Amino acid sequence: MKKIRRSKIVEGTSIPGVICNGGQYFYIDVDIYEDGMTNCWELVDLKGLRNKIDSNWLTAIVPVGRNFSIHSLGSFQVKEAVWKFDQDSYYEHIGQTIRMMNPEFVNIYEVSEREQEQQEARRVAHSPQSTEFYVKSEMFYQTVEGDGFHIFMKYEGANYLIHMNVYQDGQVMIYNLPEEVQCNIDEASAWFQDGTLFTRFDGDIPIRILGLGEVTLSEPLYAAEIEEKFKELIDIHKKLNGEKSTHEECRDAYYLYLETPTEFYRENLREKYERVPEHERMYLGDMDSKDWDYQRILYRPDEKREV
Repeated sequence: MKKIRRSKIVEGTSIPGVICNGGQYFYIDVDIYEDGMTNCWELVDLKGLRNKIDSNWLTAIVPVGRNFSIHSLGSFQVKEAVWKFDQDSYYEHIGQTIRMMNPEFVNIYEVSEREQEQQEARRVAHSPQSTEFYVKSEMFYQTVEGDGFHIFMKYEGANYLIHMNVYQDGQVMIYNLPEEVQCNIDEASAWFQDGTLFTRFDGDIPIRILGLGEVTLSEPLYAAEIEEKFKELIDIHKKLNGEKSTHEECRDAYYLYLETPTEFYRENLREKYERVPEHERMYLGDMDSKDWDYQRILYRPDEKREV
């Protein structure tokens, strides 16, 4: 029997959440879709969501004294915290978010037993990458795609963990503030320089995580540099417009060097490598190799390459 398939666009939103994996706590955007599916490192229906929350895989709480990692931003210890939800109220919050997008609560997807058995047999866990966008015009439903990251921001006398998105047309939107803030890349650049946006701090600092609570974080155990986060913003904008990212340019230079290991191509690789945001360089290789071979070539050329 011939096999075919189709793709369906399902819109949604995201809210702050925490994954507890192996006793480690990771801040995430929990993607919630209008068909009742939720992505918390795995796409699950409402029954699966209940199981993820009951097992403490998905939570809205980080215990005091535990380390709290925020992807591509840093890791911090929780010194004090006032969280908004417990496990039951967090599940209800996600359900209410679905109903805001789908007031009639119709076409809610449920994973069947057969589908669950197939996924287990095939060892498949679906975790689709969401596409962020804003609606430029309701006429013909014209949208503009974007992407972004988390960073700290000073706003109206308080410190917030925000999500900063840059879009293909150069607009920048800041979410997880009391109100959404819109600017352009040049205006955002000034905030990176004047301390409005920040990644590091001395001593303990209270941070508001809108929709999750308020937490006092320790001085960073490690954190990205603010200049590197701005480089990341520019890199995202380039990629959205079809240009090669600094990652792609660096990988191209790496393969050129491997094919022709001359000093010219080594210096070309050095230039491309140093343009990659520092906190993103670990993703140049796989989970095991990271960027070690790049470092070997550039900084320890006498070492032999492991194959």
